[in-house]
Amino acid sequence: ARVARSDATLNLVSNRGTVHYDGVVGSDAERQSVEAALRRAFGRVSGEIKVDRGARAAPWQEGLPKFLESFTQPNAAVSFEGRRIELHGHASDADRKALLARAELLYPGYAYTGLFQGVGEGAPVDAASAVLAGVKPGTSGAPLVKALNEAVTQTPIRFEPGSARVAPDSLALLSKAAEVIQASGNGTRLQISGPAADDPSLAQQRAEGIKVQLIGNGVSPAALGTPAQAGSGEAAAFRLL
Repeated sequence: ARVARSDATLNLVSNRGTVHYDGVVGSDAERQSVEAALRRAFGRVSGEIKVDRGARAAPWQEGLPKFLESFTQPNAAVSFEGRRIELHGHASDADRKALLARAELLYPGYAYTGLFQGVGEGAPVDAASAVLAGVKPGTSGAPLVKALNEAVTQTPIRFEPGSARVAPDSLALLSKAAEVIQASGNGTRLQISGPAADDPSLAQQRAEGIKVQLIGNGVSPAALGTPAQAGSGEAAAFRLL
């Protein structure tokens, strides 16, 4: 039987000055090259890259040293998979734009997902982003809840099939929501309900998944809660605690 082949991967997470990495490449030479580039760029790194002879050659390897020069966001994470690059974690709009510009220069024609979406030149502004852009700093209480619910109704938060993992194309929406929540002040506490699912426990897990993304984008854990019961609507929902 023909051996199935997979794309080479690399995952990088920047956490308090240390970069953790993992991934899969197709040869020892690729592994050594990638790990050497990480050590030169960051000094303090930890992790492991595995070798799988069935993995295709990493198309992102050659441009990696130059890309790493721009990967300076302290709480960001980036993933390479074949010709797809995903940004997640926490990154300001300015950082997202700068990193996307470098990615487009080094990796033309790639798919840029996660927090890269919505920041490129000419990128469309979706309905949710338009709603959140209209929320003034200091908005809290019921008006804040109304805006958040309107945003996730206009553009529902998506998840990977059968999973509580937020889909890459919804990460930018949660990053914007986190900015709005942080700008509301320290007194606002929100409860999150996940969208209804055939499995009630999955709705709860998706609420937790949204919470994790918001915290990763700077929202205080004390400001967020998730309900014990499953969600009842097609979209996630917020209410005051």
